[in-house]
Amino acid sequence: MKRNILLLLSLFCASCVSVFTPTFVADTSLVVDPTPQEARAFYDKVRPPFLAVYQKGKKTLVLLAASHGPQSLPAVQYAFSEYIPNVALIEREPGFPLGNCNEHEDAYTAAWSAKHNIPLVRTDADLETQWKYAKKHGFSYDDFQMFWIIRNAYGFAKYEGKQTNAAQEIKDYKRTVHNPAWGELFTEEGLLAYFNQHYQKDFNTTDFIPFYMDLMEVYPKEWVRVTPFYKIMHGQSDVRSVFILENIAAALNQYQVVFSEMGAAHFIDIHKALEKMLGKPRYITAGQIPTQQLWQTCTLQGLEEKVLVD
Repeated sequence: MKRNILLLLSLFCASCVSVFTPTFVADTSLVVDPTPQEARAFYDKVRPPFLAVYQKGKKTLVLLAASHGPQSLPAVQYAFSEYIPNVALIEREPGFPLGNCNEHEDAYTAAWSAKHNIPLVRTDADLETQWKYAKKHGFSYDDFQMFWIIRNAYGFAKYEGKQTNAAQEIKDYKRTVHNPAWGELFTEEGLLAYFNQHYQKDFNTTDFIPFYMDLMEVYPKEWVRVTPFYKIMHGQSDVRSVFILENIAAALNQYQVVFSEMGAAHFIDIHKALEKMLGKPRYITAGQIPTQQLWQTCTLQGLEEKVLVD
């Protein structure tokens, strides 16, 4: 009798291990920022925005490699309608405000998550982690500030249709990102001098839409590659892309159908690790997605946010 009880206990413990041992484990050693040549070769095959659909066993990952902006919204809506995810992951830092849900794919994903009563997970590294990375790799706080200010200036020009200026950008940065423990906030004079030194332009008269497009180009001009912006952006795969990948693995271990959106550059960083974990995906290009009637009155009301990876 005692022997039978011990046998049953051993079988029960074995089943506990199988239940709580993660099925999906991210191999972060495969997360690598590609060379411009590798990125161009990838984009020659499939251009963002596109969906990459992975299936392994009963699990499904629907991943949006986004081109940031409203052009990616139809892919979000199609993914929710066609695959009905149980959880949604977005490329957005914890605590950082979401934009207008009619203009940004992360906010549109959040709106659809609220509509479908599923949890939303932010998968971008927090600002403290990003600053520690930049500092560790020799970037100054001025470099870090300007990285965020350029991103904000582009968004302001694109979505507000207005010309920005140094005073406004310093004010916005102080409100959304700045931490006095990290360093001193730019003065207007300091910002203008820094921008002129590293980008050979007058900040207050720069058209930030084409300027930002140059910085984000898959195969950039030589002047772009030496800028602090480009070096910070392309050095963060071991911080931001790794965190995205870890969240995807954690989500797959808890949910049947996972939707995850991120910029296409992050997808290229992690696609080899995803293939090792899930196999090759089926790609759905923007042209293959049926016409979607976008949700014009989208709202974030009732949104539930969840943390999967600390």
